[in-house]
Amino acid sequence: MNVSKDYGTLPRETKTRPVGEYDDSEADCGRNRSQHKQLLAGFLASLMSFSSGTVIAGWTPPNGRRTDDDDLKQFDPEQESWVVSIYIFGALIGALPAGALSHKYGRKTFLLWLALPMTAGWTICSLRLSSLAMECAGRFLCGLSLGATTVAVPLYASDVSSDVLRGRTGVFLDFMLCAGIEYAYVARTVVSGLRRFCAWSAAVPLVFVLLFSYMPESPIYLFNEGRHKEAATALRWLRGRRFDVQKEFDRIEKSRWNDDMAKGINVMNGKNNRKFLKKVLIISFGLVLAQRLSGAGGVIQYSNTLFKLSGAAIEPSTACIIVGAFQVAASGLSFLLIDKVGRRTLLLISSGLVTVCLALLIFYFGLLERNLLPTDSPWKMTVLLVLCTFISAFRLGLGPIPWFISIELMPDAYRDRIQSVTASFSWFLSFVIMKTFKVLVESHPVEVWCSYAAFSAVGFVFILACVPETNNKSNEQILSDLTD
Repeated sequence: MNVSKDYGTLPRETKTRPVGEYDDSEADCGRNRSQHKQLLAGFLASLMSFSSGTVIAGWTPPNGRRTDDDDLKQFDPEQESWVVSIYIFGALIGALPAGALSHKYGRKTFLLWLALPMTAGWTICSLRLSSLAMECAGRFLCGLSLGATTVAVPLYASDVSSDVLRGRTGVFLDFMLCAGIEYAYVARTVVSGLRRFCAWSAAVPLVFVLLFSYMPESPIYLFNEGRHKEAATALRWLRGRRFDVQKEFDRIEKSRWNDDMAKGINVMNGKNNRKFLKKVLIISFGLVLAQRLSGAGGVIQYSNTLFKLSGAAIEPSTACIIVGAFQVAASGLSFLLIDKVGRRTLLLISSGLVTVCLALLIFYFGLLERNLLPTDSPWKMTVLLVLCTFISAFRLGLGPIPWFISIELMPDAYRDRIQSVTASFSWFLSFVIMKTFKVLVESHPVEVWCSYAAFSAVGFVFILACVPETNNKSNEQILSDLTD
């Protein structure tokens, strides 16, 4: 089907050697500095994810001693648990409309809006620490922004990236989340009082607005809005002056899934389409289950509790900072590897290592439960190594990839909705893990680790059997693989 159209007078492109098909122009893009601009756009969009990391890890002191913080003394443990976890309710709700709103108002515009509830939430927390209701309200607002961020950032990153960079820009969400968590661990250790930390955290979204304002809007959004000149300008800024905008516009037009035909499949209705959507949903939700039911979220949130239970001779605050550093390093390694070895390979390595680490934790806590480890046993320090390996393995694949793989698998017409539903489902599971992890790991540690290990092993088999490789493939190629 010939989809070439007249898009009016486009901004003049630099006349150099002819650019071939779309894949050739992508290769040309990979040989010049335009890659750096795509990475810069994805990185700056992910600064909101850094702010989200402060929400996840910044409330409770890493040493776990609430009495050391004058700002927390007025809350009993039950009240504090709700203040800590209520952001997840906000994230669940914030993720649901995020796809539709970013589709209507633009990826960049919507991301800039998200700075408002994040800043407002932290400001409320810093001003009203004596009020349980206001603290919950502030944390809830932060959660709204956090949940919407996990939808909007991957959508923007996918829109501004060429196929050869899509994995790296997708990993930025998780990388900056880890960086925000590590920042929170360090800041809560060295900064006296929660109030000051809240004030610092309120400034992070403002820095995001200042820097991200200079980035282009999604070219796909601009094209779909009929703003072809602006779309062409954005594409040439992102892909280079020699980029063939006309061919890219033709490709976007061809991939519009509100047409009746794409690769021989009736998109809006029909048995083939329902089968295709079902397959993509199973893959997306299956990866979210593998991600959340590994227990990594509970480990991150309650690292200090785990180190106390393990009896390791190390300050919990120091251990949290070490674990956080491993998170950042592993996520950075994922950034370097994902477009070289592929998503599926990293997922398998990540899931396999996570399962092995969980088996070691079962063995360790089994010995501890039976009092088979002497008080001064050097083996007690191995729990730090195992937890660092566990978190690093998680951040290598299971942490970042489920956040963006549904966008790669889905046609344009469904991306916004599926990403929103997938993110909301992820935050629902996160709430279940957060509310049960500490109680269960303190009362039945071996059984908890056995459950997570079983889920992780099932996740490995699921990835091996069901998840396709999407590395360096166009949407058309991925669709063809899924419908064969």
